[in-house]
Formats: sequence, structure tokens, C-alpha cells
Amino acid sequence: MRLTPLFASALVATSLLCALPAAAGARYFAPAQESASAAIAADRTGGLHAAFTGYDKPTGNVVYYRHCASACETDSNWQQVSLDVTQPINVQVGVTPDGRPRLLITSFGPNTAGAGRMYTYGECNADCADTANWTLVPVANSAERTFSGLFEFKIPEHSFVVDDQGQPHFVYVDANYVAEPDHYGTYHLTCSVGCTDAENWTETNLAVKPNAYNTELWDQVALAVAPGGKLRLLAQVYALQKDGTQLEDGLYYYQCDAGCGSLDAWQRTRVIETGRGSYPNPTWDLEVLPDGRPRAVLFAGADMTQPSLDHQLIYLWCDAGCDSDKNWNGHAVTATGDGESPDLALTPDGHPRLAFLGQYGDLGTLSCDADCESDHGTWALKLQDAATDAARDRPVALPFTCDGEVWNGMMPRLALAGGKSWFAYDLIDSGRCLYKQYGDPVTYAEFHELWRGTRLSWSD
Repeated sequence: MRLTPLFASALVATSLLCALPAAAGARYFAPAQESASAAIAADRTGGLHAAFTGYDKPTGNVVYYRHCASACETDSNWQQVSLDVTQPINVQVGVTPDGRPRLLITSFGPNTAGAGRMYTYGECNADCADTANWTLVPVANSAERTFSGLFEFKIPEHSFVVDDQGQPHFVYVDANYVAEPDHYGTYHLTCSVGCTDAENWTETNLAVKPNAYNTELWDQVALAVAPGGKLRLLAQVYALQKDGTQLEDGLYYYQCDAGCGSLDAWQRTRVIETGRGSYPNPTWDLEVLPDGRPRAVLFAGADMTQPSLDHQLIYLWCDAGCDSDKNWNGHAVTATGDGESPDLALTPDGHPRLAFLGQYGDLGTLSCDADCESDHGTWALKLQDAATDAARDRPVALPFTCDGEVWNGMMPRLALAGGKSWFAYDLIDSGRCLYKQYGDPVTYAEFHELWRGTRLSWSD
């Protein structure tokens, strides 16, 4: 991969703290309760489809779907339905070409035969504000991975899409040694007809498995689909050749245009390293232009080979021969520390729009309308929703042992509709609480999560 000169204009290189605020509106989806995993998508008529999970004890087994046909700034224009799902963790939303919603829900599993996570597909075809018109069906399960629980409520999922024929696609990683036979790999799941019947779903293992005891390890799969059902993936892969030879790990791009039920139909290349660390997390997203050319974003972790890229948001593109790293290009577009958990959307003209988290948990947005695939693109940085404003909208009472609080955004998602950008994300309020053990003169502090909610924001 070739990186163009990695500097940005003075505007983009400015920290989000210094950015101009967007002419934006915002409100909570459900301020009277706790909620999590906000997701949003737009249909071709400009309608919006949103989903989130319950999070507190009264709502811990509920997923909420919301729809708005127009004038979505007004809360009364949204319709909502509650769907019963046992212990949901996150939800993703997709839309068919004719505007019918599809959900992919990850939840805690029963741990039978190692099933620590369940994946449930949700479908509605008319009058979707009525629970009776929804069908939910489990389509897959996976074992709980060693560190999966650390980041499931922190890192957004980009692993579910609906193609231009209305066909759903989903990718998940499994390492289930309890199941017989072992179910170990990275699986693309899809269904062409009758998708409310789990028997109609097929899966393909995309991970190279040289033998029964050795396989590639994947993480954070971002999935996109071009017209005609052409599939594109971006994932961190500890890659292997078919003979077991270890390849350089990093962020790999995969593409398949036809016959994707066979691993041989897929091509791949390593694009760039991801960097290391977890706070902040290396994170990425992928979208495609109508002609199938990929566009991607990476928030790099620490210890990059080029140190100036540490904790930078990098915009990546390829216009031809994308299964070769030499045809990929990229450049950084934010100040160091801003850009975690990016979500990328493309306008009908192919211009990038980005949602991301700033270094201190605020919601930021980037847009570009000229020369975006070059080192002299015109990028505009704005503060979309400040954590201080979100805190002011929904005050939380501090326990008497706590002397302060910190609000942080999580898991931003972005949709484009009606000439506006629409954002859905989570807010967490953590209290700084003080403790002192009997006989110990030292008082110590710990941060505890006090409240979590989901929020909608919008701007031109």
C-alpha cells in the first residue's frame, strides 16, 4: 500500500476540541430508561430505520426498532416496536431496496454445546410498528472468545448488510471446540429465499485452515456489498497460506464477485497494519461505490511502523486491481487521538462522510466533496454532539460516595437521508466513586458505570 504524504490541511489537523460545532440537533432515543447499541440505516425514499437494545433490568430482554418516513427531527414522527430477545448485546439494521427492515441481533447464548453467543435474524415486510408482523429466527451461534466480553459494548459492528436484491449477508468469527465437529473459523452466512427458516441459510468458512489443528484468526470484520451481490470485506487477520506458512498480520481486504460459497472465489491483499492497543481501540469500516470500488477508514492503534500514524484516522481508497496492496492509497485526516470507532458512509456522488469519536468521547464528523482521494482533499471537520451537551440533556444523580462523573460516547453509526447526516450512538456516564477500607488512611477512587443510553443526532 502507498500512503500519500501523511499531513492534512490546517482545518482537518485541528483537534475536535477546537472544531466548529455543527448546526445540529440531538436527543435521546429513550431517556427514561437505559439502552445500548444504537444503529441506524436509511432507505431509498429517505426514511430512517433505527434499532437499539434495552440495557437495564426492566428492559434487558428487549430490542427496539424505530421507523420514521420523513421530518425525522420531530420525535412524534417515529414509530416504535418492542421485540422480545433474551439478553441482547447488540443489534445491526439493514434495509431492502423497497424499504423493508432487517435486523441482526447478537445475544448471550445458552452455552449448550459451547454456544456462548446467538445470532438472530429479524424480518418484517409490512406495518412494522406491530410486533405481530416481525419474525425472529436464530441462524447461528458461536463460542465466547477469551476477550470478546471486553469490547462487545464498546466497538461497533459492521458485519451485516442487505444487498440490492434484498438478500442478507452476515459474517461472524467462531472458535467452538465443544461442538462436534469443531466449528472454528470466520463464516459468511447468507440466505436467498425464505430467510425466516434457518434451514435456508448457508455458510462458508473464509479462514484458511491448513489442517484440523491450525486456522487463521480474524477480528472485527467489516462487510460491504456492491451491486449484483459482489462482496467486500475488511478485517484484521493473522493470515496463513494454504500450506500453513504464516503471513504478515494486518488489515486485509477481501473481494468476491461470484460463486462466493467457495473460498477459492475470494481474492485478498494486506492493506496496512492496524496498530496495537485497546484504549483507544484500532477500529475500521468499509463501504463501496456503486461500481464496486472500495473506500475504507482505519483508526490506527499504537506502535505503527510509521510512528506519526499512531492514533490517526486514515482514509483509504483503491480504484482498480484492489486485490494488490500496491493499488491502495491513504492519508490521515484528523489530529492525533481523534477518530476512534469510525463509521463511513458515501453520498450518491461517492463523497465520504464520517462519524467518529474524539479523544475525549465527543461525537465528531468529517466530510469531503473535492479531491478526497488525494493528499490535497478538502475535508471539513465538525463537532457533531459534545458529551457535555448530552450530559446536560439527561442529568444522572451521583451516589453519595461519588464526587464526579465522566461522559463518553461509544459506537457511532451514520446514515444519509434527505440531504442530512443522521447519527446514532451510545453515551455512558461513569462516576468517580471514593472508597476507604477500615484502618487504612488512604482513600482511593474507582470509576463505575452509572447510566447508558442511546442518542440520535443530525446535521446538514
